[in-house]
Amino acid sequence: MAIESEATREKVLKAAERLFSKNGFSGASLRQITEEAGANLAAVNYHFGSKEDLYKEVLLRRVRPMNEERLTLLAQAEQLAGEQPLPLRAILDAFIRPLLSRATDRAPGGLSFLRLISRELADPQPFLFDEMAREFDPLVKRYTHAFAQTLPGLPPVDLFWRMQFTTGTLLYAAARQHDFERISSGLWKADDVEGCMRRLVDYCTAGLGAPRSAA
Repeated sequence: MAIESEATREKVLKAAERLFSKNGFSGASLRQITEEAGANLAAVNYHFGSKEDLYKEVLLRRVRPMNEERLTLLAQAEQLAGEQPLPLRAILDAFIRPLLSRATDRAPGGLSFLRLISRELADPQPFLFDEMAREFDPLVKRYTHAFAQTLPGLPPVDLFWRMQFTTGTLLYAAARQHDFERISSGLWKADDVEGCMRRLVDYCTAGLGAPRSAA
């Protein structure tokens, strides 16, 4: 019985992730989600309590392991660097790889999650503000410190904006990775994530490490 209940919960989460990513929080109804999952409304109420709580669970179960991976990769890069300054490219690779590697993943947690997180950033749900802050604030603080150590002459306000632009570029590249082959008229292959990663790190390294503009 417990196994069957857990299977139903997983089906609801997968259906919700696909429909929320396609239609947004407001555009995906619980009826649509339960119909796709082959479940009933009582199952949603039992496992999640509300549509808002279901949406939270869909996002957080993907965000948490991704951010944990980012922190792990950054710690590994610092360990390899030892007493030497951490290369800017190494910080960016640790930050970018966990998200971009999901760009061509057709399984749940891949492209559908990227579309969903892009939607959330463009149209944030007020009931998620505090939860997302708890998930991302420690990560941002950790990476801000790493960048500041590597770029000691960069004023904090400039570092802030360059990190915002880097994040925006990453989200666009991740969300559109599947379409780059068509957009480029075949110059780019959609499954070449490593190639995209290398060029994205090149671009963000140049932006983060650029000389300060005149005031």
